[in-house]
Amino acid sequence: MGIVQKILSRLHVLYVTFTDADNLSFCLAEYKNGKPLSTSENFDTASLEASKEKIPVIILLKGYGIITKNCDANKDIITKVTADESKFLWNFDGNGNISFVRREQIDKILQKTGKAQNRIIRIECISSDTDREAVESRIRQIIKESFSVRSIVKPDVYGSQSAMMLFHKIKLPVLILILLILVANTFVSKNISELHLQSNTKLTALQRQHGQINNITQQKQQAVAGYAKNLPVKFAFIYDRIAVATPAQITVSELAVQPLLRPFEPGKEPKLNENRIYISGFTRDYESISEYISNIEKEKFIKKLTLASVVQDNKTGIFNFKINIDIK
Repeated sequence: MGIVQKILSRLHVLYVTFTDADNLSFCLAEYKNGKPLSTSENFDTASLEASKEKIPVIILLKGYGIITKNCDANKDIITKVTADESKFLWNFDGNGNISFVRREQIDKILQKTGKAQNRIIRIECISSDTDREAVESRIRQIIKESFSVRSIVKPDVYGSQSAMMLFHKIKLPVLILILLILVANTFVSKNISELHLQSNTKLTALQRQHGQINNITQQKQQAVAGYAKNLPVKFAFIYDRIAVATPAQITVSELAVQPLLRPFEPGKEPKLNENRIYISGFTRDYESISEYISNIEKEKFIKKLTLASVVQDNKTGIFNFKINIDIK
């Protein structure tokens, strides 16, 4: 069990069943340390809204309007659904299926939860024929994902709610810890200053003994300055134009302009992949990749653009791509 789950030990799972387009029923299950404690059938969401306890809430949807499709047999539908987050909420079940629902249905649930919305850490769809064991397995997986340190440091749409509740839980201990650090700092600051002075003295001596460090540094600076010598345009202009061409749905994870062909070696001329640009990124919207390529190809400094690869993650539905560009 992770440290975040130990701190946020209690959890509510709200099962929402749509009997038709306008009517829905609620069932609330309470968990502690990942284990179910109690279940309340025909749950009144007003009590959830009125609760002052900062307990995280997971919402699982099923029934009318929840559609489940096999990913391999319905690729066109998956592309359409995952292309527009403003219209659909979807998730993959890990067994090659996707379940989705229109956002209008989600809005109806959020209206019922009222002020409790700031405690929601995940909303997912489940098929009506999913057995209890599979549901419990999915809940354990959601708990593991939502209560990980990574989800707190890099929160998604609902992950920030976990971060806020974690802060609410630990803010008093953190304040006490800060006070203790300040008190300790009063006693050790003198020793730290002395150690800092000693470190500077040793560093100066090492620099004098190894004068070649400066020469190597100068070589690196000259090499870096030479990276752009054969480019027809400036680095800053390339970065700016590629940023302008990037659609909102795309996240660029790597952008390399004239990268080294091999690692830098002191005393040797750096070998560059001259007049080349490499771009890597990811998106949930496959069509945005074509839009991205079309935007970049309009730039006058582009000689040739190649889409090197596009790979979809079956679990997340995310498309990872790589683009190679030749500069004129």
